[in-house]
Amino acid sequence: MKKNISIFMIIVFMTAFTGCKESKQEINQMGTVLATGFDLTEDGKYIITVQILNPQGGGSDTSKKSDTEGKSDVTVFSSESDTPSSAPANLAESYGKPIFFGHSKYVVLGERLAKTGVTKFMDSVFRIRTTRPDVAVFVTKGNASDIIKADLPDEKISADKVENLIKFQGEKGYSPMTSRLRFANALMDKIRAPILGVINIKNEFNSDNTFDVSGTAVFKEDKLIGYMDMNETRGMQWINGKVQSGSIVGHLPNNKVANFYILKSRSKIKPVLKNGSLRVEVNIFEEGNVIEMSAPLNPMENYKVMDKLSEVQSNAIKGEALLALNTAQKKYDADVFGFANAINETYPDFWNKIKSNWPSIFQKLKVDVNVTSSVKRPGIISKPIG
Repeated sequence: MKKNISIFMIIVFMTAFTGCKESKQEINQMGTVLATGFDLTEDGKYIITVQILNPQGGGSDTSKKSDTEGKSDVTVFSSESDTPSSAPANLAESYGKPIFFGHSKYVVLGERLAKTGVTKFMDSVFRIRTTRPDVAVFVTKGNASDIIKADLPDEKISADKVENLIKFQGEKGYSPMTSRLRFANALMDKIRAPILGVINIKNEFNSDNTFDVSGTAVFKEDKLIGYMDMNETRGMQWINGKVQSGSIVGHLPNNKVANFYILKSRSKIKPVLKNGSLRVEVNIFEEGNVIEMSAPLNPMENYKVMDKLSEVQSNAIKGEALLALNTAQKKYDADVFGFANAINETYPDFWNKIKSNWPSIFQKLKVDVNVTSSVKRPGIISKPIG
C-alpha cells in the first residue's frame, strides 16, 4: 500500500513540474500584454502600443524599458495600421510572436481617437477573443502611447502602479472604473451617457513622472465631448453610490473647518411621477469619522455637537453632488447617473412616451438631493488642542 502511495506521489510531482515547464514555455512563446494604448494619427492611422512582460525579467535587446542593470521587466512595442482590426495583427507580426491580451490591466484611448468616435474601434478591436470584458478603459488628454511608455521611479512594471491607482482612486470616488463591457453596453444603450476614467502623466515639483488617475471623460453617443474634474467626478459617484473611502472637508462657523474620513456610502435613485410631472429623488447615505477639526467643539461636553458635525458633513456631500448635477445637466446634457434607466424600471409606460425627448427632458429635470450622514467617532482627541 505504501509503495502504491509513493508511486502515486511521484507521478503527481512529475506531472506538476511538467505543467510548470509547459506553462513557462507557453509564456516564452507569446507576448503577454500588461497595458494597451490606442491612438489615432492626424492622417487617420491607428497606432497600438503595448507593454509586454519579459518572461525572464531584466529586459532584452529590443526593450525600450530596460536599463544597464536589468531592472525592467517589460518591453514596449508599437505598430501602425490603416484599420483598427489590423492593428493587433500587425503588432504580432512586428513582435515576432502571438500577442495575448488576457492579462492586460487597463486600456488607454488617446484623446484624438476618443473625440473622433470609438464605435468602429470598439466593434473591431474589442472583439479580440483574449481581451477580458472586465478590463478597465481610460482616456488620456494626450497620446495613449505616452502612458504606456512612461518610466516611473522604483517601478519595474508601471502597469502595476496604474492598477493600484485605479483601485485606490475608484474607492475614493475620484475616478469611475468603467470596464470594456460596461462601456460597450453604454454605447449600444444610447440612453445613459458613456463615461470613462481619465489618466494623465504629471510631473510633481520637477521630479520624476507619476500618474494622475482622476476625473471623468464624458461621451455623447460615441464621441468624447468633455471632462468632469476630480470634484465633479466624486459628486457623480456620490449619486451613483460608489464612494467608499477618502476624506471630505466641511465648513463650520467663523471660517473653521472639519475634515471627515469616509467609512462607506450608498445611494438610491428614486423617480417620482405625480400628475404627469416627473422628478428624481437622490438619497445618499454616508458614515464617517472626524479626523481634523479647527473649531472649539467638544462632543464629550455637548452631545449635540455630533449632530452638528453630521449636518456639516451632509452639506459637504450635497455640495459635491449638486456640482456634478449642474455640470452634467447644464454643460454636457449627459445623463451620467443612469436616471433614464431608473425611470424605465419604475415607470416603463411613461418612459416609452418620453424616451425620444430624454436629452431635453434631462437638461431641465428636477432633482432633489437628500443626504443622511452620520459621524461615528469624533477622533482620538475630542476637541482641538489650543
